[in-house]
Amino acid sequence: MKVRSTWLGAACAAVVGVTGVAEAHDLTCTKLVNGQASVEATTYPFTANYSFQVTNVHPTLPSILLTAVDPLLALEGFVFTPPPPFPIAVGASVTSNFTLTLNSFDDCQTLANLDGTPDSNFDNQFTAGFDLGSGLCTARITCVRPPPDTCTNATRTLGFWKSHIPAVTQCLAGGPIPLASLGIVVALPDAEGILWGDPAKYPITGLPRSELDRVRFLAARAMLVATCNQRVFGGVTVPPNLLALILSALGTVDCTTLENLTTQLDTYNNSCDSAPFPVGFDPGPSTPEAAQALAVDFTLPTLLPCLP
Repeated sequence: MKVRSTWLGAACAAVVGVTGVAEAHDLTCTKLVNGQASVEATTYPFTANYSFQVTNVHPTLPSILLTAVDPLLALEGFVFTPPPPFPIAVGASVTSNFTLTLNSFDDCQTLANLDGTPDSNFDNQFTAGFDLGSGLCTARITCVRPPPDTCTNATRTLGFWKSHIPAVTQCLAGGPIPLASLGIVVALPDAEGILWGDPAKYPITGLPRSELDRVRFLAARAMLVATCNQRVFGGVTVPPNLLALILSALGTVDCTTLENLTTQLDTYNNSCDSAPFPVGFDPGPSTPEAAQALAVDFTLPTLLPCLP
C-alpha cells in the first residue's frame, strides 16, 4: 500500500486542561480530506489530500503549538509541517498538508480496522496540543468495495495480505520466499516484517534507509505480495517471468530497473483486486493490529549507493 487516501475533515473544539480558564481555548483545528469533512473511496487507487489547519483563537496573545499528531496517519508517514513547537500569532492559522494513496479497497479497509471501530470508516483524530489543553478534529473516509470484475484469478494488494494472518500462513505453506540481498522469508514474523516495515527507515534505530535500501524494500514487498497472490490464487504476472526478473534485480544496485519492475508488480497485484476468492478459500478475519505485533523487520543497511 503506498500510502495516501481519503477521509472526513471536521472542525473540532478545544479540550481545556484547566477548568474555568476562558483563555485556555487558545488553539482550534480543522481537518479536511479533499476539501470536505467526509468522503467515500469508491474507485482505486484513491487519493486523499488531507489538510490540517491550526488557528490561534486567543483574543490578545500568541499561542504556542506544542504538538500536532495524528497517530493513524503517522503509520503512513504523516508529520506536521512545520514541526512544533512554534508560536501562532493572534487570529493567524498554520496549515499542513498530507497526501495518502489507497491502492485498493483492502488498503482502505485495513486503516478502517485500525481506528478502533469495526466498520468501513476511518475517523482518525488529529490533536493540536498547547499548554492548557488541546484542539481535536477528525476526518472520515468511507471505504466502498468496487463491483466484482471478470478476472479468472483473484489478486489482493498489500492491505489484504498485511491484515489477514491465515492467508499469509497459507502462502508460506508453499515454502520459503527468497528476497535476494534482503534475505529469506521463512516464518510468519519474517513475512509480516516485510509487509508492515517502514520503507523510509530501518527498524529499532529509526535511522533513514538509503535510497537503494528504500527501493529494494519496496521491490521486495511487492514481490512478496505477488508471490502470495500466485501461490494462493493462481494466475501469472505479465510478463510471466516478472518475479524472476525482480529477484535478479534485487541483487543489483540498479534502482531505476527495480522501480520499473516494482511498478509492474504493483499493477499485477491490483489487477484483479475485486475478483471473488477461489471456491473454498477462507481468508480468515482481518486483524491488522495482531499482524503488526508479529512483524519482525529483518532487513539490514547495505551502505551501498544506487547505480549512478
